[in-house]
Amino acid sequence: MPWIFTVTSRKGEPVNQITGAPTDSINVWDEADLRRRLAIAKGDPRDLITEVKPFTPKGA
Repeated sequence: MPWIFTVTSRKGEPVNQITGAPTDSINVWDEADLRRRLAIAKGDPRDLITEVKPFTPKGA
């Protein structure tokens, strides 16, 4: 099952490396990748809020 993984910096620090926005989202396609991303976010010094939602393609 794919997910949409979103992180937001509680301090407003840049998370998106392209736009410099304090929020970024990515599609995650397997559980191992999701677990890895959650672990990295937990240890990130920017004090990140994480959100995981199921990914449902449009028209599905």
